[in-house]
Amino acid sequence: MQKITKNKPKVLFLDWNKTLSHSLFWSQLSEPNHIYGHYHKIITEWLFNKNSHLIDSWMRGEFTAEQICQFIATENALDYGIIWQTLKESCENMSLCSPKIIDLVKNIRQQGIKVIVATDNMDTFRRFTTQGLGLDKIFDDFLVSCDLGVLKYDINKQVIPFFDAFMKTNNLNYEEVVLIDDSAEKSGVYNELGFNIVLIKDTYDLLDQLQKYVD
Repeated sequence: MQKITKNKPKVLFLDWNKTLSHSLFWSQLSEPNHIYGHYHKIITEWLFNKNSHLIDSWMRGEFTAEQICQFIATENALDYGIIWQTLKESCENMSLCSPKIIDLVKNIRQQGIKVIVATDNMDTFRRFTTQGLGLDKIFDDFLVSCDLGVLKYDINKQVIPFFDAFMKTNNLNYEEVVLIDDSAEKSGVYNELGFNIVLIKDTYDLLDQLQKYVD
């Protein structure tokens, strides 16, 4: 495998969901014999299928986790406390897709490259996941859509609202950063502006890409 020895980025952005982690909300409810196991199908069907439009709004910070849990409880005659507590627990107990990521990120940072999680995510990420996993000890920083009010691929003409404030504050050009993600940017604006996106297919692919930045 050829290592990247020239033109290393100043910042490496890493997506979270399906890139760094494959953990899901309320995942423990799907475990056999969970006392509230029957909640899992009801919650996932109502939120992720019938009312999937709420997901992007939640990730843009238009709703809080408490409000989403209340919607689910009210519409399905379920116990709010159970929905809320099991959501919180699932977020606190998420995991990285591979334990190798910690050392790889550490080694990349030692090369002078900042490694930042850039995620379309809910308020639960900062409130529970970063603390539960100690992510602030692994990564340099976090860009989260619910804080920014926009998703990564929300494009405004020839600018990238999700990243532009960070880029300006840190005096960065698009050519100086790389995003590793599992999903493609379909408008073509990132490519036109010179913002490189490296698409990965699975955990093995992610580890392979990260290794390229290690001397």
